[in-house]
Amino acid sequence: MAAEEGAAPVEHLNIKVTDNNNEVFFKIKRSTQLKKLMDAFCERQGKQMSTVRFLFDGTRVRPEDTPDTLEMADGDTLEVHQEQIGGGN
Repeated sequence: MAAEEGAAPVEHLNIKVTDNNNEVFFKIKRSTQLKKLMDAFCERQGKQMSTVRFLFDGTRVRPEDTPDTLEMADGDTLEVHQEQIGGGN
């Protein structure tokens, strides 16, 4: 009788990554470090990790973050922005 104790959390999430020009969809485990997704996006788009930043709900995503640590849900979106350098006088 140890079966159902409520709904088990979904093991995989579908995450959309967008940089305003492109949308790429990834299916990853809740426990996977987002570095894997970030590297794959950069490789597909021909970008260097050092030239972009990833945001989730306006907060910068670190490579060691996971969907669980960010409390992401299925269908959530990561935004990719060009890293801004300089600009001040």
